[in-house]
Amino acid sequence: MLVLNPHKSPALSSLFLGRCITGESSHVWLRRAFTQSYCVRIEKFLYRTIVLPNENVATRFLSSVYSRPHPHNFARQAVKSVCLKGDICVSTSAEIISLCSGTLNLALWIGPSDLDKKTNPLLEPLDRLALTSLSLSLSLLFSHTPSISLFTLQVFHSLTHLEILNRWVLWNSTVGLEHLHGLTHLCLHIHTRRTKPGLIVPLLSHPCIRVLVFRISEGVNAVQAFLESNLLSDFRIVLLSQDLASQGDVGREDISSFWTGAEKIVDRRRVDQGTSFITSMI
Repeated sequence: MLVLNPHKSPALSSLFLGRCITGESSHVWLRRAFTQSYCVRIEKFLYRTIVLPNENVATRFLSSVYSRPHPHNFARQAVKSVCLKGDICVSTSAEIISLCSGTLNLALWIGPSDLDKKTNPLLEPLDRLALTSLSLSLSLLFSHTPSISLFTLQVFHSLTHLEILNRWVLWNSTVGLEHLHGLTHLCLHIHTRRTKPGLIVPLLSHPCIRVLVFRISEGVNAVQAFLESNLLSDFRIVLLSQDLASQGDVGREDISSFWTGAEKIVDRRRVDQGTSFITSMI
């Protein structure tokens, strides 16, 4: 049963007042009220996940939201997942992140030409988000130095799911990943000749990590031998071939499906205890 209560909805209250003024019949008023309420629900559903592939589409998205009577309230309530890609400018990305302040899942896959780390406009709006899932290149936020620590930025504190696109993580540092105590799902690159085994150990010792995805550009046998020879075999490790990732086979515009695929592999291993499955691929 659908119950329309004009006293609990500003939109319906407006329609109800209009009916009283115009003398509109009940069935006509109800049809209009139902249509408007339905459209609002559908619109919020459509805006729940936003994928913006370039600067042109991103600016059109902003124009669409700003054309509304209460754009900030609408974006905060409706938008929960955002994927920014391609040539979207840092300034545009920062404006979208600031506008969509209720975002929980964010993928920052941009290669901007206007990035200035000294006055980086991304930092402030990112730190105001209560993200649970984030995928990005650290180069958007940090200069490449051995002293990087993700814990210094508030945005990393609330995360449960984190994907770092940079290949150099685990070459010389863990970038403070072991101090992000809320993490349950982590995705990093691994290379047998560059990754330092000792830097993987604290990640496997992390008290909350349930899924650890390693992207690989080498043969799976070589990676398996690397992990086993360094006593790093663990049922939580899932290997992801770069070939599969580049073909889009893991839902690269849907972060949740990417993690769900890895979770299913780990859950199967948990049931079949005592078996090594570190060569499984998403």
